[in-house]
Amino acid sequence: MLPALSASPRSGVLTGWGNAWLAGLVGLDDVITQVHCAFGGEAAPHTLGDEPLVLGLGALRAAGAERLRLVLPAPGDASGLPGPPEVNRDAITAGEAILVLGPNPPLLLVPGVVVHGPALEGRLESVHWRVLRAARVPPSGAGLRAAEHELSDAIRSTTAALLSLDIASARPEVLALLRDRGEEEPGPGLGPGHPPAAHALLARAERLSTLLDLAARDDGAAVTASEIAHRTAALRSLSAAVRRAYEAAYDAFDPAYPPARRRR
Repeated sequence: MLPALSASPRSGVLTGWGNAWLAGLVGLDDVITQVHCAFGGEAAPHTLGDEPLVLGLGALRAAGAERLRLVLPAPGDASGLPGPPEVNRDAITAGEAILVLGPNPPLLLVPGVVVHGPALEGRLESVHWRVLRAARVPPSGAGLRAAEHELSDAIRSTTAALLSLDIASARPEVLALLRDRGEEEPGPGLGPGHPPAAHALLARAERLSTLLDLAARDDGAAVTASEIAHRTAALRSLSAAVRRAYEAAYDAFDPAYPPARRRR
């Protein structure tokens, strides 16, 4: 089964707006507002370490935090994780984490989610980021251009694989999402300080994460074990490229870049 990837990873929202706050581009209230908007409103409590999120972020800054880096690991792919092994395992289980650069040793924030209330009455999610000591600072990713190139290659190879298996006859919406670049709307998790290329890449990755969710629901038109393996391999390659695109978009933060114009 493919690893699940939210259209807006919880750690992505905190990374994008947390970096803008650390650089002085937004206030701490802006970060908290964006997190609440992304995760279900002000009624859901979020914590960082043993503190409410607002106090936990302040403690991170006091500890020397200078920049946050989104990491989206998957089983068999621990690239971007800082170690030690037990910390990596926790991050892989969560499927996402935030590397905190500046403190020595660096820190890794790993989210856990608690769901409140019955589904019929509208559930709320509260996110609790554990603060773990990391072993090192891994090299940063290859950047926006390389991530865009990898994503385009993965889209072409995945499209060819699904066409060869006649997946379109089973789920035409999957093929439509692959072929349609759509409107490049800014991703919700990116705060001020991210260039247009980062917004465009994130928007594309978000649409493709929807595709992966659709494709993971069944085996499409694949029938034999060989066909299912071929389809799974193609989608897994696309999933990895989507994760790299998310990471590159969030890591493209530049405090010198003008804030993005807000839509009214």
